[in-house]
Amino acid sequence: MRVSVLGVGSIGSIVASSLATTAAEVHLHVRGERGAKHMLEGLRIEGHNDLNFEAERFLFSCEELPHDVALNQGSDLVILACKSYDVAHMAQQASAFLKSDGIAFALSNGLGHVETLARTLGPERVLAASTTHGAFMQADGPTRWAGFGALSLATTPLGPSSAQVAKVAGLLNDAQLNAVVESDPTALIWNKVMLNVAINPLAALGGLKNGELLEPDLFASCMMVYREASAVAIMERTDVPDEHEFEQRLRTVLEQTRENTCSMLQDVKAGRRTEIEALNQAVVERAEHHGLAAPINQMLASLVRACHP
Repeated sequence: MRVSVLGVGSIGSIVASSLATTAAEVHLHVRGERGAKHMLEGLRIEGHNDLNFEAERFLFSCEELPHDVALNQGSDLVILACKSYDVAHMAQQASAFLKSDGIAFALSNGLGHVETLARTLGPERVLAASTTHGAFMQADGPTRWAGFGALSLATTPLGPSSAQVAKVAGLLNDAQLNAVVESDPTALIWNKVMLNVAINPLAALGGLKNGELLEPDLFASCMMVYREASAVAIMERTDVPDEHEFEQRLRTVLEQTRENTCSMLQDVKAGRRTEIEALNQAVVERAEHHGLAAPINQMLASLVRACHP
């Protein structure tokens, strides 16, 4: 079985390295200076699990160069581990590598990536997915696996069969990635989105670690963001947690990731574009579609965009 991982940043690195512990053939699609380093040195992970694989363990393709034709339509599974704004481009790359009966999913934050993949690859080859594993890139060292979570999967109404999903989940569990198969793809995506929209922009704008959002005034602000997003999700007929349940979930996540720096704050600090368009701005746009207002999400989206380079 061949698995392609497109995008080898922090999450892509821990997924690829974990898959390398199995018998699967692992193909990495990389780009830029960091990608060139992976092609020379392989992957190193520390933290939850310490993994070290030489470059010879992987097949490689590089964004900047023509890829080996032997990689064409050869992957049983393609995992897009990229930012939300790169999904459309990476979906085109995935179409070159994925078998006609293969499966693909994206581990991107936000709304819309499942639909983007389905338009490019066909809904019968696409799963909804999200992850709560936490990782970050260290400047000159290995990728840090900062928090062990889960990798959740769900098929869509026109998506792969339950047997196909079970096969993918089995491989991911062989890789010790804690794959969980869920029944509702829309709820799977929205449940992660509501945490992201409540945590990420406030942490990014305040320069705060996740645990600092437990301070009462900041926690109340997170809940205000959630209420707007929840109203939109309900209009989209999504089964979302009620306020008490979400409050408990949010508090638990902030406690468990107390020392973590969220990905949006990492992006702001590094002078990179953030995923705000697929998160709070997407909530605003969907709210408008349903005749609702989401002024808090709009304000946060505008402020985070002002931090973009």
